[in-house]
Amino acid sequence: MERHLPISGSLGELDVASILALMHRQALDGRLKVSAARFTKTVWMQDGCIVFAQSTLADDALGSYLLGRGAIDAAELEKARRRMQKNRCRLGRVLMEMGQLTPERLWSEVGGHMRAIVFSLFPLRDGRYDILHPVTEARENIRLRLPVPEAILEGVRAIRDEEFVASRFAPGLALYPSPEGAALDAELKPHEAHVLALVGDGVPLEEIVARSELLRFDTLKVIYALRVLGRIGDRRRPGRAPTPHASVGAPAAFASFDEALREYNAKFETIYRLLSKEIGPVAHAILADSITAVVETIPSCFRALEIRADGRLEERSILKGVWHEDFAGSGGEFLRGLEEILYAEIFAVKRHLGKEYESQILQWIRNPGN
Repeated sequence: MERHLPISGSLGELDVASILALMHRQALDGRLKVSAARFTKTVWMQDGCIVFAQSTLADDALGSYLLGRGAIDAAELEKARRRMQKNRCRLGRVLMEMGQLTPERLWSEVGGHMRAIVFSLFPLRDGRYDILHPVTEARENIRLRLPVPEAILEGVRAIRDEEFVASRFAPGLALYPSPEGAALDAELKPHEAHVLALVGDGVPLEEIVARSELLRFDTLKVIYALRVLGRIGDRRRPGRAPTPHASVGAPAAFASFDEALREYNAKFETIYRLLSKEIGPVAHAILADSITAVVETIPSCFRALEIRADGRLEERSILKGVWHEDFAGSGGEFLRGLEEILYAEIFAVKRHLGKEYESQILQWIRNPGN
């Protein structure tokens, strides 16, 4: 869904782990730039992997990272910096010339340095994110090949902020296993698999915490990671359990796939315009995420769904997957899928803007003139 780019928003709306998961699900190659009061950090994504990361923060410099790890001492770092200035070369090369790093160690340390920059973003609560078009960094020869699901697990494991993790959960939360095939694929450690096994249909969060062999904070971290990866969910997710008053009635009668899609697309565009007006470009990502949450429950012809810049569903991404000549035979399933997507988007409006805006959308949709 590269038509989404660029997307911007606040970390108060989406945390970094959720943004990375969203980009991965939508196969977005590009740069995730996170800006806070003291720094800007950027993560490059390509083919489902994080390949590079950089930071403007002095504490995130490679020399500071190596010093903190004990790979070099302060005197060696100062000597290396003087040689860098004199010879106009990079720190890694100087440290190899000094005998402090081997080529193999250089690759390993620089890779660890970039991972540390990525993982430092996970507990951020304040700041702005921008998803930007990819650019070529020809000078950077040392790169990561870190799959995004693996990065999410490692990043959440590294979080030490208990208050941040606790804030990811609403009071009275009940959890449910996700449908098979709905999750991002990442290998769990035994203690994480243990927590996953405690999740059943509608099991309260506090019950899972009480039954877990882990401490509360560690249990919550695992549950947070599992939710971001899509291994577990809750009925508050868009489309899983629409509120009773969100129903817009039975699908109308249509003569063709094109006619049905045309009418529903008018509704989708209206929802997008409302969200975009109130919260800006991030509206596109919110609607995409709402559809991603229900993709396993709707007909397979919607699995390769793309969203246009105006919020409408891209016709070519749907109609190539349906029996276009047999609307009488397969139109019912097609309409059911459109209804599920509509419910999911209405729920997203309620979730991000409140009941008043949800009512506006429902009133507009129910108006026979629309």
